[in-house]
Amino acid sequence: MNWALLAAGVGLASYQTWAIWLRWREARGLPPADRKIMLWTLILTRGLGWLLGVGLIVGALYRANQ
Repeated sequence: MNWALLAAGVGLASYQTWAIWLRWREARGLPPADRKIMLWTLILTRGLGWLLGVGLIVGALYRANQ
């Protein structure tokens, strides 16, 4: 098991999940048009970071099974 890769993935995915939750909670008070822009911004920035974290976790688990 590549523990460094797993730790990096868990850390990144956890951080991105927290950041998405925090920003979305703040965006609930915005007008609908601004909220839509915020949603797409979160998907394109934080969402990609979250996918990278999940990819690191999958990579660590894949390497452990070889």
